[in-house]
Amino acid sequence: MKVEKELDILPWLASRELPGTVSLQILDYEQRVVFSSTGKWLHPLLAAEEFLSGSSLDPASLVLHDRIAGRAAAALTVRMGFKTVKACMMSRLAEAVYLRHDVAYCADTFVERIACQTEDIIHEDMGLDEVHALIHQRAIAAKAN
Repeated sequence: MKVEKELDILPWLASRELPGTVSLQILDYEQRVVFSSTGKWLHPLLAAEEFLSGSSLDPASLVLHDRIAGRAAAALTVRMGFKTVKACMMSRLAEAVYLRHDVAYCADTFVERIACQTEDIIHEDMGLDEVHALIHQRAIAAKAN
């Protein structure tokens, strides 16, 4: 376990594991799961965004636990308003996004890059809204095929 930015307020998060087929969960600070997804790619984050937009929950008061976090996932997470994140695997590109936006994070494993086209398409000069629009376009295109 490698923790990069200390999570003093949530000591339980560093050792938390996602259940078998679950790819993403949103939890409150009492460790209650408020949203869960078994989807692939960035679809769980898009579903989480939709879920949160229809709720009164404040992402800043919740924890996002994701299986894999690359730069695109980090941008979507920050754009939604999360301030605390854990990933089973996190790219250093995602880490840079979290550092830039003052998000507390930890990961079981850090890698230089995630083997995903989206990681290569998105660059550090892109704004959060620009990344969001690109991800939505790619999701719509993937659904059409």
